[in-house]
Amino acid sequence: MPATKELESWREAITKQIELLIKTFDIQFGQIHPEYFVTSDGTMYFGEVAYRPPGFKAFELIERAYGFNAYQASFLVFDPKSTKAEVDAFFPREVVDAKGYAGCFGVYPKRRVVSQLEMPKECVEHPYFDFHELQAPAEETVPERDAFGTHWGLVFFFGDDPIKMRDLLKAQEDLDFYV
Repeated sequence: MPATKELESWREAITKQIELLIKTFDIQFGQIHPEYFVTSDGTMYFGEVAYRPPGFKAFELIERAYGFNAYQASFLVFDPKSTKAEVDAFFPREVVDAKGYAGCFGVYPKRRVVSQLEMPKECVEHPYFDFHELQAPAEETVPERDAFGTHWGLVFFFGDDPIKMRDLLKAQEDLDFYV
């Protein structure tokens, strides 16, 4: 958060798709949480939508990157009496007003049996490491996963370069947090 230049290049296409959802469902106020998938040929496929804020600590990442409270913004946009001017004045400008780049990684054990949480040096010694919400394992046997499984906690990062952030988040996939 915010997007890299590569991801930001999709903003217009994503906005058009979201506007279609708003029109289709006749949404007058509030917010929606749509998910899309983009194929290698650039085709966007609709996944799902909810009439609610996004999950996975998105609001906390927004606040870290932009310095404004997205929960307050939710109350503003869900109030049918809020004016467009009030909403526009509250929100920062996309990308330009960001104070840095915030990201988080959902950790799931790589092993079937674990005994302790062990934060990898590559993670905690990185200058972008901010904090984590991981807990010591309550049980030694790790349940089998369906699809991607439910993460065991999040590791948060903050820095000034979106490409470093993207690469750092991707690198977390190779690390073992539970041994």
